[in-house]
Amino acid sequence: MDKIFLYKDTIEWIPFDRLSDIKEIGKGGFGSIYRATCSDGIRKIEKIKIDDKHKSNNDNYIYKRSREPNRIVALKTLSSSKRNQNFLDILREYANDGNIHKFLRSNFNQLTWKFMLEQLKNISFELFRIHNANYIHSDLHSGNILHNKGTSYISDLGLSKKVEENSSKDVIFGIMPYIAPEVLSGKQQFTQKADIYGFGVIMAEITTGQKPFDGYKFDIDLAIKICNGLRPNFASGTPNCYVELASLCMNSDPQERPDAWDINCEINNWIEKLTSDDENEIKNQFSNAGIIINTLPIVPQIHSDHMYTSKMIDTQKILNAIKGN
Repeated sequence: MDKIFLYKDTIEWIPFDRLSDIKEIGKGGFGSIYRATCSDGIRKIEKIKIDDKHKSNNDNYIYKRSREPNRIVALKTLSSSKRNQNFLDILREYANDGNIHKFLRSNFNQLTWKFMLEQLKNISFELFRIHNANYIHSDLHSGNILHNKGTSYISDLGLSKKVEENSSKDVIFGIMPYIAPEVLSGKQQFTQKADIYGFGVIMAEITTGQKPFDGYKFDIDLAIKICNGLRPNFASGTPNCYVELASLCMNSDPQERPDAWDINCEINNWIEKLTSDDENEIKNQFSNAGIIINTLPIVPQIHSDHMYTSKMIDTQKILNAIKGN
């Protein structure tokens, strides 16, 4: 058994009656999210529905949740609801700013490139830690990136799996705009390189404050377009180095995509050059882009937030449609 040296590394079981002021604040593909007050502070509750098919994997699921590499939004407590044994309640420290997309929408014109690069550096390092532990996240999107006290963290490892674990290629769960083309087409299962694709989509989203493919129907036609090379847009004036890295992350060939560690190193290099006292090309690119991005309008979101929750996608139908073309 691993030794535990810090309280934040422990799991505490909390009776449900110690919670008060419970309010629903969101829904995901696999459960609802509530805000509640615990005796020692505000927590976020994730109510996860457990069906018979997954009950045997419940212990592994709790283990994965407890190993989420988040510091502020760390899993500290678990509670099994007596009201309904088909649900598992997972309590975590409350992220005041919500997910990173909501934070972007609320603060877009006040954000600096340095701040946004810092968030991407944090996210890429979190992803590296997941991959280094031999896991695949399998559902990386901006709704699963939580923001709290100026820092962004990856959350929701509910669909994560070990690299060697097999899963169905015919039916997948996720949000279509963030899913790599090789997974959408049913050619491959989720891999760490598919996580990198999702990171690239998030990079594009951060430049515009717009969710990817907002206004499109998330149907077979969009899936085919993604498989044929359609990618989210970048904001006008986005630095070339940034576009190149994000585009590489979204490369149609998974083997051409960089690793999470390489991404983290590159972004950290940009930050160092951006904050350097010396003039350099990277600094000039981001400085000029900062002037442009602060003037960009925030376009109203067309799709409801419900469209951007993980759903079942039949990849066999997509593959058949591609073959039919």
